[in-house]
Amino acid sequence: MCAAYNHLVPTFDGETVLLPIHSSPNHWLFGELRLASMEVHIYDSLGRGAYEKFQSEGIFSKFERRVANYLDKIKYWARRNIPRIPLNMQFIYEENVPQQSSHLGDCGVFLCMFMEQLVSGQPIRVLIDPKNAALEFRLRMAKIIWGSSLAPL
Repeated sequence: MCAAYNHLVPTFDGETVLLPIHSSPNHWLFGELRLASMEVHIYDSLGRGAYEKFQSEGIFSKFERRVANYLDKIKYWARRNIPRIPLNMQFIYEENVPQQSSHLGDCGVFLCMFMEQLVSGQPIRVLIDPKNAALEFRLRMAKIIWGSSLAPL
C-alpha cells in the first residue's frame, strides 16, 4: 500500500503540485503534477520499480480520483473560470535522473534534491558521483536547519 498523496502542496504559481511520495515499506520518490497538462512526472532515485508497482496495483488511478476531489474542493476550475474536465492524467517516468548508489536511505535526500532543483528552476541532472552528492546535500540541509529558526530549542 502506498501512503503517498496525503497532502498536495501547491508551489508558487499554483500550476504545479510537488508530491513527496512514500512507497512502502521504506522508499521515497518525487512527483511533479503539472496542472495545465495533467501530467505527473515521476522522479525516482532507485529506478522504475516503484513506478511499475504503482501502475500494476492501480495506485495511479486512485491518485487521479484524489486529485479530482482535491481540485473540486479548492474550487480550482471555478477560480480559473474554466469548465471542469475529466483529468485523464498521464504518468511519466523520468529516465535521466540521478540514481542513488545504494539502498541505504538516500532516497529522502534525493527527493529533497529533486524538489530543490525544480523549485529553483534548475534541470534535474544525472550526477557523476551520486554518493558524494547525497552526502554534500545532507550537510547543506543540516547547515540550513541548524542555522535557522527551525533548529531545536
